[in-house]
Amino acid sequence: MHFHLAFIASALSAGTVSSFAPTIGQSNLRASSSLQMSADDTITLGIFGGGTVGGGIVEILSKKKSYFQQLTGKNIEVKKVCVRDASKPRDFTLPEGCTVVTSYDDILNDDDIDIAVEVMGGTTFAKDVVVGALKNGKSVVTANKALIAKDLGEIESLVLSLDGDAQFRYEAAVCGGIPIIRSMQSDFVGDEINLMSGI
Repeated sequence: MHFHLAFIASALSAGTVSSFAPTIGQSNLRASSSLQMSADDTITLGIFGGGTVGGGIVEILSKKKSYFQQLTGKNIEVKKVCVRDASKPRDFTLPEGCTVVTSYDDILNDDDIDIAVEVMGGTTFAKDVVVGALKNGKSVVTANKALIAKDLGEIESLVLSLDGDAQFRYEAAVCGGIPIIRSMQSDFVGDEINLMSGI
């Protein structure tokens, strides 16, 4: 549950002015900027992955809709969920207006989707999705530890080279969702951190 909430926090902060998750975007890795939303009061999500994590995100956003609306001042809508097999039964209920798709392009090329949420796992197709979304001007949120470990430097360079407000958020991929990166960015700015290690 804590993991899902950390993930949603990253997603929502990618679509609002307030920042409470690590941001890569524009010329400053710590900078946060508001996005151009598809509608004045709506943040629209496309989720890659309809398994345990993707389904959990959909369920929490549905159950806590009023809370997130108060928190952000926006309506949070999941427009599409991309899965490998659309015929497979899901253990979560799709919100009204949300469709299940099997092609990445259904989300990547949808100009009405503001944020791409990557919870499909792996590093090959997941990287393609992340890179494609960022190049199409969408902010991306991921919980993919393997992708972050393998390709963070390349993704950082890509985001910094792009024009626009696309951001890359990955707090939920670090320390099991514990907001360590946020703490380092906001609470330890006067300190010089040389090494971090863990078990």
